[in-house]
Amino acid sequence: MKIFKTKKAQLGIIEFKYFMVGLIIGIILAIILIMLANKGILPFSMKFVCPSLPVR
Repeated sequence: MKIFKTKKAQLGIIEFKYFMVGLIIGIILAIILIMLANKGILPFSMKFVCPSLPVR
């Protein structure tokens, strides 16, 4: 494919890969932070994010 041989197309693909990796890491960290906060391990609570989780 000729379109992927130009430098602009290659840069776009590299930036998209970094964006997707950052998005996935951010979602995973957010889920972990919410779980730790709702279980009482962290000194604050995030009940407004996920109110269905039981708070102990």
